[in-house]
Amino acid sequence: MSQTEQVDLDGIHLVFGATGAYGYAVTRKLLEKGYKVRAVARDERKAANLFPEKVEIALADVLNEEETSKACKDASVIYLGHNFPYNRWKDYHLRSVLNVLKGCERSRPLVVFPGNVYGYGRFQHLPVDESHPLSAISEKGMLRNQIEAILWDYHLKGKLSVIIPRFADFYGPNVVNDLFGAMFRNAINGKPVMWPVNADVKHNFTFIDDAAEATILMVQDPSAYGNVFHVSGQTITARKFIEEIFRVAGNRAVINVLSRRSIKVMGIFNSNAREFIELLYEYEDPYVLDDSKFLKAFPAFSYTDYSVGVRRTVDWFRKN
Repeated sequence: MSQTEQVDLDGIHLVFGATGAYGYAVTRKLLEKGYKVRAVARDERKAANLFPEKVEIALADVLNEEETSKACKDASVIYLGHNFPYNRWKDYHLRSVLNVLKGCERSRPLVVFPGNVYGYGRFQHLPVDESHPLSAISEKGMLRNQIEAILWDYHLKGKLSVIIPRFADFYGPNVVNDLFGAMFRNAINGKPVMWPVNADVKHNFTFIDDAAEATILMVQDPSAYGNVFHVSGQTITARKFIEEIFRVAGNRAVINVLSRRSIKVMGIFNSNAREFIELLYEYEDPYVLDDSKFLKAFPAFSYTDYSVGVRRTVDWFRKN
C-alpha cells in the first residue's frame, strides 16, 4: 500500500496554531466541510470564542514535547499553522517542528507545512515558480529551508506525506500582525498606514480564506502529496491595495512609505523591526509568484477579488 493510500481524510484533522491567522482560516474551512477537527491552542478561552461550533480543542504548547505528542495522537492530517514572532524564530521554529515529527512518528500522517518565499532569497526571475533555487542568505530563509529539508527526508523515507503550499503576504480576518493588522486598523481609524521601502512595485497579497481553501483542495487530492504549490492571489501594487482599504473604510488614504534607514532606526528599539530588515528586499523589488502549477491542478479554484477580500477584512476588524 502506498503512503498516500494510508491517509484517512475522514480521520482527525489536527491544526496547530488554530487561533492564529492561517490556522484559524483552515479550521473554519474544515468545519464548514464537515471534517473532524482537533484545534490546538494554548488559550482555551480564545479558542472557544473563535470556534463556537463543535470542535475538539487540545490545549498544548508546541514547544512542549509531551503535550505535542499527546495532541498528535491518531491524527490523519496535521497542519503546521503555528508561528512565532520573528525574534523567536531561531530558538523555537525548528524545535517545534521536531516535536511534531516525534509526536506523529507512529501514525504516518499527511503533514501540511504552509510556506512563504523566504527560502528563495532575492528573486532571480519573475514570476517566481516552484523551481526557483532555494538560495536564501537570510537567517529566516535558511531556517525555512532547513525545516523543509527535514520534512522531505521524512516524506522520502515513507514516515509521512508532505505538502508545502507557498503563499504571498496574508491579509484577511484574524491576520493581526504588525504590518497587515495595523494596516486595516489604521485605515478604519483614519490614521496613516505604513509600508516598507517601495509601495509602487507589483506585489501579491493572498487572502487568508483563499489560502485555507487551496490547502484543503491539496489535502483532498493524493496526487498533490509530495508537491510544492504557489498560491499567490491577484497582482497589485501596495499603494493601490492600501488605497482600496481606505476607500472601503470610508477614509482618505494616507500612506507613509518607510525607508530602509528609518526601519533600521526602528530596529534599535524594536526587536521585530530589527529582524525584519533582512527581508526588506521583498518590498524593494516586484514580488510576483507564478501559480500556474496550482491553477492547472485545481482548475475549479478561483481567487477572491481584492474588492471582496478587503471588504470582508474591514468588516471583521470592525466587529473584533
